[in-house]
Amino acid sequence: MENILILIPETLSINYYVFCNDHEYNSNYSEDIKELKSGKLKIRGSGTSSNNKSDFINTILSLINGFKTGTIIIKALYGGSEFGTEVVYSKSILYKLEKLISQSPLNASVVVGLLKMLDEIAPKCKIVLFFETAFFAELPLPEKLYAIDNKVVNMQIRRFGYHGIFHKEAVEKISLKSKNLKKIISICLEPVPEIAAIYDGHPEMVSSGSTPLEGIPGNTTCGEIDPGILILLEEKKNWGAETINEILTRESGLSAIVGEKVSIGDVLTSQDEKYRLTKELLLNRILLTCGSALSIMNGFDAIAFSGRYIDAAVKLAEWLVPKLVFCSATQFKPEIMFINDSTEKIIANNYFKIYDNKLYGTVK
Repeated sequence: MENILILIPETLSINYYVFCNDHEYNSNYSEDIKELKSGKLKIRGSGTSSNNKSDFINTILSLINGFKTGTIIIKALYGGSEFGTEVVYSKSILYKLEKLISQSPLNASVVVGLLKMLDEIAPKCKIVLFFETAFFAELPLPEKLYAIDNKVVNMQIRRFGYHGIFHKEAVEKISLKSKNLKKIISICLEPVPEIAAIYDGHPEMVSSGSTPLEGIPGNTTCGEIDPGILILLEEKKNWGAETINEILTRESGLSAIVGEKVSIGDVLTSQDEKYRLTKELLLNRILLTCGSALSIMNGFDAIAFSGRYIDAAVKLAEWLVPKLVFCSATQFKPEIMFINDSTEKIIANNYFKIYDNKLYGTVK
C-alpha cells in the first residue's frame, strides 16, 4: 500500500503529514495507519514567498522521494457549493477552484497556488482534495440562506460549516454503534469552534456562517456579532476592511475577554477565577446553539465531541448533556462519543478506505 502526503494550508503556513498503511483494508484499518513524519512550512499569499519557495520545493520533493509517496492530499477549507465530496485533481478541477477565489479569496487562492506548484514539481503524483465545506454543500435552503439579495450584492453569499471532516466522522462513528442513532449533535472544539445538528446523516443546522467567524466565539475570533458593529467601527474608528478583519479574527474571542492569549481548552478546564466570566460566556453560547439543534431535530439520540481540545470535552459533557436531556424529548440515555483522531488522521483513514475499494483511479 502506498504512502500518502497530506498538506493542510493555513494563513501563513502549510502543515504536512506523511502516513502509511502496511496492511490491506479490514474492519480495524485505522490501527494499521501510521504517521511517519510531520512538520510545518512557511508560505505567503497564494503560493510561497520568494525566501521560502526553494525550501518549500525541496521539502516537498524530499517527502515524495524519501517516503515513496504516490498521492498528495490537500485539505481545503472552502469548496463552495461546487464540491460536495472529495475529488481527484485535474485541470477542470483547477478551473472550478479558480472561480471560487472571488467567494473565498484567501483560502481558495492558497489552494490554487499550491496546486499549480505541485503540478510543476510533482507531475506524477495523484492529488486528491478534501473540502471542509463539502459536508455542508447541501444544507437545507432555510438554513443556508441569508435575508439579503444576492443579485444586488452580486455575490454568492450563503451559510456553510467549516469543520465538515470532523462532523462527517462523528456520523460514521456513531452509525457503527447503532443505525437507530439518527439525531446527532456534533460539537467540534477547535480554535474556531463549531456545532452542527445532523439528522440521518445530513446536516440540518450549523453554527458557522458565510465564513467561520459567525457562531461561537473562538480563541481569537469574535463569533456571532451584530453587523451594525462593523459599520460603527468603520465610521467611528475610521478602520478599513483589513483592520476590522484583523481585530475580529486575531484580537477578539475568548482571549479578548480574558485579556491574554487563551484557548478553549484553557477556559473549559481551568478553575482560575480570571477565566470565570469567559467560561460562562462560552458555555452560554454552546448551550444556546445546542438548544437550536434540539429544536430542529425534536430531541437528540447522540452527541459527539471532536477537535484538538477534545481533552476538555469530558468536563463540557458533564455540564452540558444533563441540561440537554432535561430540555429534550429524549426518553433514554443518549450516546456520548469522544473522537480523539486529528483531522489529518481522519483524512488518512478515509483515503485508505476509498483507495482500497478502488473508488479513485491511480493517475491524474
